[in-house]
Amino acid sequence: MTTRVLTKIVAIGIVTGGLVTAGAFPLPAQETAPQQKGAGEPAQKHGMMGDRHKHHEQMEQMHREMSQELQQQLTALREHTKMMEGVSDEKQVLTEMKKHLQMTDTLLGTMLEQREKMHAMMQEHHESMHGTRTPSPQSNPSLPPGHEAHH
Repeated sequence: MTTRVLTKIVAIGIVTGGLVTAGAFPLPAQETAPQQKGAGEPAQKHGMMGDRHKHHEQMEQMHREMSQELQQQLTALREHTKMMEGVSDEKQVLTEMKKHLQMTDTLLGTMLEQREKMHAMMQEHHESMHGTRTPSPQSNPSLPPGHEAHH
């Protein structure tokens, strides 16, 4: 019974963390600036598009690495859940539950770290694109702790 409850809690945490992580990936911005006509236009356009493509590839690679890390932790957690189902000794169940909670905590910690890393990269990208930094939650006293401005 406790294994099922814990499994449901872990599943909810994973879904929530997945949504948080997925929300950290911005949609590509569309250029709305009018196109200038001139001799240097193709080279400038390719340079900007090349930079955008390079940034996109870096983000995709980082996303793949993050997903792989989470998948490995989740697989280990699921295997541990299956192993726990066969345990009948109360002391052993307690020991395995503690281990399972630690594994869950590690998974959720990884999700939070990845989200923070993505947020920092988004801020850095925003700063490089616009020359300004988006306000952090600490710099905006009107927001309660744990909430951030969305633009």
